[in-house]
Amino acid sequence: MKFKNFIFNVLAVSVAITVFVACDDDNESPRPEGDKMQIDAYVLNQGNTYSSIASSIGCLDYTAKTATDSVFYLQNGVLPGNTLQYGVVYGSHFYAIAFDSNVLFVCDKNLKLQTSLNVSNPRAMATDGGYVYISNYDGHVTKLDTATMSVVGTVEVGPNPEEMAVANGYLYVVNSDGMNYTNNYANGKSVSKINLSTFTVDKTIAVGLNPTKAVADASGNIFIIAMGDYTAIPSTIQKIDANDNVTDVAEATMMAVNGNQLYAVKVETDFYSKCQKTYFSVNTTTLERTDNILSADVEFPISLSIDPSNGHIFVTSHT
Repeated sequence: MKFKNFIFNVLAVSVAITVFVACDDDNESPRPEGDKMQIDAYVLNQGNTYSSIASSIGCLDYTAKTATDSVFYLQNGVLPGNTLQYGVVYGSHFYAIAFDSNVLFVCDKNLKLQTSLNVSNPRAMATDGGYVYISNYDGHVTKLDTATMSVVGTVEVGPNPEEMAVANGYLYVVNSDGMNYTNNYANGKSVSKINLSTFTVDKTIAVGLNPTKAVADASGNIFIIAMGDYTAIPSTIQKIDANDNVTDVAEATMMAVNGNQLYAVKVETDFYSKCQKTYFSVNTTTLERTDNILSADVEFPISLSIDPSNGHIFVTSHT
């Protein structure tokens, strides 16, 4: 499989990243040399259950400038479930969740499977204080103790929660109400603010329609994307400050943060031939915007990630 990755040098800060792309169904045999591979970034290929396209996890080697697909399979002889949804590096482990398989995979950083746990409809993850937090599409968040690899708590949030971000001792969870699209996501206009000390919801913050994305900057501000209704109501980045004030920032469909700089892409497409893209960055403190930040083009952008260890931006294409 060939990945269309475009890497750009920007500001640097700290650890590693996960990249999401579309995928092919490769059938390779496990090989022992897989555990000797250099892995600088992970590429999660979601697959498509209805089209019988398998999920896979690949990797990038920065030094060799190579991409290798199906590393999880090469290491373990099994595929990483159906509809691979999200991955995160935390401590000495790599965690990945598969939505349709209802499973959490716990691997070492070479993608050797250590254990797996049943988790109901996992959607996204966040980490803090030795715990991995998993949003469940049934309206809950699960708390996993990484020392024992056991679930130690659940809390109810809004309908169909998606991404989460940690700041100032709180976990912010966007509630999309995504399954209620026939009723225009009527209950998908909120962010649940969870106190991590008590693991209870302290507050529900009103935001735009159908929020799905969430990141935190270096100053403790939260940024979400409210996706709107995909027709008349545009997808919009909103800032939530430490006092829970909500401010509209810009229209965009994907984003990533590095320190106090937010990088975003606005994509307008019919998924066939039309695809208009706008790449820009925003200073998260002043909200000053800079346009035309990327010199290369990506045919159909599907995800945006940043490696904070070196400032590389990854834009992956649906094609």
